[in-house]
Amino acid sequence: MSDRKNQESRWSSAREREERDKQRKAQREEAKRTRLEREANSQSAGSSFSDSSQRRLTDDERRTISEYRFPSASERVRAGSETPKAPVPPSTATAATASSLTSAESPASGTSTKWRDSLAPAPATGSPGSPGLPDLPGDSGGSGGKRPGNGRLLIFGIGLFAVMALVAFLPFGPFGDEDERTVPTPSATLPSILDANDGEDNGADADPADAVEQPQAGEGQAVVCIDPGHGGWDTGWNRTDQDEGEGPYSSPIVTEAQINLGMAYMLKAELEAEGMFVVLTRPSGAAVNMFEDDVNGDGETRLDAENTKQAGDRDELQARINVCNEAEADLLISVHINGFDDRDTRGYEIFYTAERDFGEQNELLATLLYRQLDQTLRDTDMGGTGRGADPDNQADNVQHDSGTAEHYIMTGPAFEEGSIEPSEMPGVIVEAAFLSNDQDAVWIVQPNNQRIVVSAYVDGILDYFGEHPPA
Repeated sequence: MSDRKNQESRWSSAREREERDKQRKAQREEAKRTRLEREANSQSAGSSFSDSSQRRLTDDERRTISEYRFPSASERVRAGSETPKAPVPPSTATAATASSLTSAESPASGTSTKWRDSLAPAPATGSPGSPGLPDLPGDSGGSGGKRPGNGRLLIFGIGLFAVMALVAFLPFGPFGDEDERTVPTPSATLPSILDANDGEDNGADADPADAVEQPQAGEGQAVVCIDPGHGGWDTGWNRTDQDEGEGPYSSPIVTEAQINLGMAYMLKAELEAEGMFVVLTRPSGAAVNMFEDDVNGDGETRLDAENTKQAGDRDELQARINVCNEAEADLLISVHINGFDDRDTRGYEIFYTAERDFGEQNELLATLLYRQLDQTLRDTDMGGTGRGADPDNQADNVQHDSGTAEHYIMTGPAFEEGSIEPSEMPGVIVEAAFLSNDQDAVWIVQPNNQRIVVSAYVDGILDYFGEHPPA
């Protein structure tokens, strides 16, 4: 029974499909006849579209299409002064059809789209309604594509060019008259360390009026020669951060030569305030024998000797002794800061040479200076660290780097082996602290503490001149 029903169902389905196929075929035939009739009618009427298939455009629509174009630069400027309208979404812009242009708003009203802004403006040329080329710079009736402010830049450029041209042709300019240029004022003549009356050094025909006079001490005025120890290539004791056997030094990282020079200038100022005439052997950080001459005449210099440091020391110290001797100084004060391999050693001390014709004066000067220094430093962190005033041949540290000298060369006697001519006045070597000791170093690098030490030196020198007035 079920098989019979299935057969009948398949038969009815087949009949329905045949009926549908006949209907679709008839519809296609009818559509084909209709299309052929429409084409025949359009050919006979001389048009490509039948009025029955598409509506004709109205006059307003045709005028809108023909007048549509991109706004020129001048139109955009005018449109920008009006109230802008909501921008057309990009989807609307890309779907710009004839029907979307029938809106009452024209494209010149200021409405723009992103893709339109990226194109060059195309103002109308010729008759209205025809597309035109972009405005050229300087075209009348528009901005010509000029940016605001170009006129001001042009005026500024012209003005700048005019000023440059004016300066170029002024008398002092590059194209000015060479003969009318102002002759520069010559700089002051550098002072000469040579004797103005020495014809061999200054020339036999030298005019004495042209020589620069050096300051001279007044009659009866005390003359003190201050020697800031070390300098130039010789830094003295050096607190570098390098390993010195017990590890690197802590702060302050400073050299003895630097402190010596500063304290020497302090001493100079205070002695001059007391009415004394002061000479510095080393007025700067450079060495006195800066040209590495053979000052002591032993045939050796630091540049060619086997023992370069020893030869350099002898020439340098002889040059300093010569400065004091030529100044006919009454006293020699060699300013130093001590140093020793044992970093625990600290304190202040003064050295003198007893084996001199004026050995007693040397001892007196050292004693008076140490007494003032010791009294002054008792109330400071240096109190109780004094080491006394002693002859230089009793010093704990190795003697000066001359190698075989029994005394310090600067204040010592003649030294024939080193070809040293000695100083001609009483002198001492003052050591205010040990730069190798951390506590002393921290204390002595402070300017206020240096002034305390210098004031003690001044008082000791005044005490000495109280007993031995200058010649």
